[in-house]
Amino acid sequence: MTVIKLCGLREPEEIALVNELRPDKVGFMLYEKSKRYCSRERLAALKAQLDPAIAAVGVAVNAEPEELAALVAQGLIDELQLHGQEDEAYLQQLRQLLNAQGTKVTVSQAFSIKSSADLEQALTSSADCLLLDAGSGGTGKSFDWSLLTPALRSQLSARPWLLAGGLNPHNVAAAIERLAPYGVDVSSGIEEPEGSGHKSLALMRAFCAAVRAADNARAPDNARAADNARTADNARAAD
Repeated sequence: MTVIKLCGLREPEEIALVNELRPDKVGFMLYEKSKRYCSRERLAALKAQLDPAIAAVGVAVNAEPEELAALVAQGLIDELQLHGQEDEAYLQQLRQLLNAQGTKVTVSQAFSIKSSADLEQALTSSADCLLLDAGSGGTGKSFDWSLLTPALRSQLSARPWLLAGGLNPHNVAAAIERLAPYGVDVSSGIEEPEGSGHKSLALMRAFCAAVRAADNARAPDNARAADNARTADNARAAD
């Protein structure tokens, strides 16, 4: 099933709906210059309200590694997502801090995709999960999906990767059908007006429904693929 991440949440009513809709992850913006910024005090209140089965992802932009490690240690964040110019040295430092305090969390790294070279760069990252976006996040624009050739998607499948940028309840099913990402990430596409930073409860509900409908539509194909794999395995065993 496709992992669902709803990003840029800020209000208690959004978390109440999230607890009902049960996406896999929700994102909280830690970058102060963002219209979707979530202060530490607000984050603490929302995290306390959030169902613990749903991962709280801290979305950071060039933040001090010590600051992120502290949020994890305090139980305010379950995963981290890096949206700035963080390099491999930064990732190593962050992991060392997390390991030193005995916490192990998924660290995702976002990449702005404008060419196949950007995809190749993303593949060199040591992050646990990749997020492919059209810009710095929350722009409401999609990158050119044709860049995700079958060969590149095969390389990407070695670890979890999320598709982001310009997704909304109307196009997410097509994205899943075409690209079969591990997960989908949405922010501006569940806002009204789009890109305003103000989440629409109706659009949040519609987005989750669209993803699950797309998964259900693909289920017979997935089942046939599994049956074919088992048949091939049995044939090899018989030989």
